[in-house]
Amino acid sequence: MTDKIWTLMHKNIAVADLAMLADVGGVAEVKDIFNIEHAPVGTVLNDKIDRFELNAWLKGRSIPASRENLDQLMRELNIINAQALALNSFALSLSDQYWLKPKEKDIVWESVNFFQNGFSEDVGKILVENEITKNPDISSPDNTADGVLRKKWIINNGRRVLVKGGNVYTGQEPFNEVVATKIMAKLGIKHIPYTLGEINGKPYSLCENFIDENTELITSWRVFKVLPKVETDSKFEHFIKCCDALGITGYRQDLDKMLVLDYIIANNDRHFGNFGFIRDVNTLEYLSFAPIYDNGHSLWHRGDDDLDEHSSKTFEHFHDKQIKLVEDLSWFNPISEQESDEIVVNILSQNDRLSTEKIEMIAKGVKQNIAFIDRLKRELG
Repeated sequence: MTDKIWTLMHKNIAVADLAMLADVGGVAEVKDIFNIEHAPVGTVLNDKIDRFELNAWLKGRSIPASRENLDQLMRELNIINAQALALNSFALSLSDQYWLKPKEKDIVWESVNFFQNGFSEDVGKILVENEITKNPDISSPDNTADGVLRKKWIINNGRRVLVKGGNVYTGQEPFNEVVATKIMAKLGIKHIPYTLGEINGKPYSLCENFIDENTELITSWRVFKVLPKVETDSKFEHFIKCCDALGITGYRQDLDKMLVLDYIIANNDRHFGNFGFIRDVNTLEYLSFAPIYDNGHSLWHRGDDDLDEHSSKTFEHFHDKQIKLVEDLSWFNPISEQESDEIVVNILSQNDRLSTEKIEMIAKGVKQNIAFIDRLKRELG
């Protein structure tokens, strides 16, 4: 049964009233719509906000069930699921300006958002460090931080910083983020810089938030949902059509650069939720392709030693086919073998769970992939 009416807000703009199943964090009914233009991208069908798509959007901004320590957090808080947890902090995020306000409460965005206000680290301590706090404060952007790996938000010198861990076997992902950062810097690819940190002896990557109170990240998954997909269209063709429908322009070279990077580092997890566009919150204008972020699932991190293993997830199942979507490589100036080795070996050698042989294999794979892109550039002329 429904608990009460909540208003979906975009900063201080009321978008729609929703009858919420507050115990599970779901939408039972979309009631009055006030400003459909400000509805979350991809949730409008036939000039109405679609309840199914809105629930999918809400689920996508909550902690996945596979996150380590999530069950313990739910027990500690006596909350049924991650969507209900998000609702306890108004579903506020550090990626956009959407939130849910109990209709009867007189609250403004300025008083609750996590860009301008502090937040508790209690949830992050449970999820990342397994540190239980008595009577935890759950007002936190960690409630809407998606993804499988352990992560939490902190405030460092006034800046919002995402701290993210690695897998339990090799802990390789944080190191991969730094390798990707160095490679993108060499290639002139717009990116979010990652650095290495440590919590209780375990490696973590750190990166500053690239969204502020006047911008928001619109993931490509939301863009992908703007139009119904024609069966004969490929995922790439459909994505381009959706961008056109939203009036998004000037992104093709940035998209090419992302596909090239993912080929070089053998990224097998560039899904539609970890790349996208930056939008002006107030004007709804698409400003740019988002700087590249979230590159940890790469560099043969799954323990395989097959350099020819080139699985991808974005537009094609394999990088060898996906790289053919690239239109322009005039910008590409290959990194020398020496520079590539220095980046890969120097950074991955800091991970004492990776053998010398594994690191050398990864370095060889990166050099081979850079050489392939260089040959492809010459073929494209």
